[in-house]
Amino acid sequence: MSTKTPMTISSVLTTILLILTGLVIIFAQLLALNGFSEREGTISLVTSLVCQGASIIVAALIAGRLTRWFIGKFNWSNALAVIVAVIAAAILGGVLMTIGLLISIFVAEGIR
Repeated sequence: MSTKTPMTISSVLTTILLILTGLVIIFAQLLALNGFSEREGTISLVTSLVCQGASIIVAALIAGRLTRWFIGKFNWSNALAVIVAVIAAAILGGVLMTIGLLISIFVAEGIR
């Protein structure tokens, strides 16, 4: 049985969830950067977006590979493998995005 379709589904779902999470994090960052100059805020936002983009790519790749691993190694059903992989990758992506947010705020503070 091919695992290509479940891998694609889990990667796309993870990407969508993390893009929505990224939007929330950007709005939170805009509130956190209140009081910084435009130059500092712009550099911080760009740093955050780069970190978020990398986090989304890494999490989508991990979601696809986890799905293939769950189906191949443990013989799980496609739906169960997709659900578990999306949850695991979304949590990992959210943690990486939060770390990126903290890095970007420290960058803004370092420029100040």
